[in-house]
Parts: sequence; structure tokens; C-alpha cells
Amino acid sequence: MRFALIATSAAAVVAVPLAVAAAAPQMTADQFLGAVRCAAFEAAVDPRAELGAVKMQLNAEARRQPAETAAQAQAEARAIALQAVIGESGAAGSKIASELNAACSDGLLMSGAAAARAA
Repeated sequence: MRFALIATSAAAVVAVPLAVAAAAPQMTADQFLGAVRCAAFEAAVDPRAELGAVKMQLNAEARRQPAETAAQAQAEARAIALQAVIGESGAAGSKIASELNAACSDGLLMSGAAAARAA
């Protein structure tokens, strides 16, 4: 009986902080918005980029962020995608590539096209 009480208490001491950490945002709002911008620019530059895992991670983080931050991130991602569709050629394409480098310069989320440009 004593063992069960001790084991339950120990499990609660370990589980409660883990549950709180899992529910709390893992990134600041600025880090989250920067990562979303980076992923959006990378998808605009290379539509075949392997961003499935990154998008899944960002979607999970969006659920932890305040609603205003998640809505802002969604709006910025849509604006970047629209910008890419409207200006797919010439100077607009190079502008998007330079914005990709700027958005991904902190190294939070460099995969595919961004990593190749940074190297």
C-alpha cells in the first residue's frame, strides 16, 4: 500500500511538469512567425521541397500559440504564397529568393532550398 502511494506521488511529480511543458508554446511568437515565413518562402521557391515534417511541427506549435499569433502566421503564409503566384518570373522570383534567405537566416528552419543557398 505504501509502495503504491509513493509510486503514484512520484509519477505525479514527473508527469505534471511534462504535461505543462507539452501544452505551453515551445517558441516565442517572433520565432514562430519567423519559422512560418521561412517555410512559406521555401515552399514558394521550391514547390517540390520536402516540408511535410516542418509543416506538421509548425501546425502543432500553432495550436500552442495564442490565437492572434496563429492567425497572423496564417495570414503571412497566405500573403507569401500569393506573392509567389503573382510574380513567378524575373525580378519577383529573385526577390522571393532573397526574402527566403532573410527569413531563414536565423537557422531555425533551414531545409532544402534555404540550406543550399546559405552554403
